[in-house]
Amino acid sequence: METDLTGRVALVTGANRGIGRAIAVALARIGGDVAVNYRSDGDEPTAKDVCSQIERAGGRAFPVKADVSVGRDVSNMVAAVQGQLGDISILVNNAGISKPQPIPEITEADWDLIHSVNLKSMFLVTQAVLPAMQKQKWGRIINSQSAARHHAGRPIRHRGRSRGSCGDAGAQWVYHWTDN
Repeated sequence: METDLTGRVALVTGANRGIGRAIAVALARIGGDVAVNYRSDGDEPTAKDVCSQIERAGGRAFPVKADVSVGRDVSNMVAAVQGQLGDISILVNNAGISKPQPIPEITEADWDLIHSVNLKSMFLVTQAVLPAMQKQKWGRIINSQSAARHHAGRPIRHRGRSRGSCGDAGAQWVYHWTDN
């Protein structure tokens, strides 16, 4: 297992808090340069805090705002990261939202938002970073999932359902991309 990521650039979506923050800091500890993605202006202070923590430990970090469920934002984010840190060689698709609700209260807009952030974003960001990984002939993609997909309950955990699809899609993409 490679434990020295010196010279590698990692992009962690949803990296301003929680698991994403911990992953970003851990990647930096083993030498990776880390792009810390956050979604909104209100999240900027926590994203900058993560970057400061990484930089205090001697690493390089770059806070980058993007709604990863919007293709244009993703393209701009990837270009900004490449301009600041270099080609992305590690992607952690971590961004996700949750809105537990009883089935009768889930609106189509709720369903679409959950799946857009939790599943569509994984596709968009992976698709955007793949050319740089192929050019480098090296890349790692980690898709965060949710154990909630295995637990039925009230209220329904549609986040778990959407995140559970990440593993299925990731497996299919690996098969396709390793043949090319």
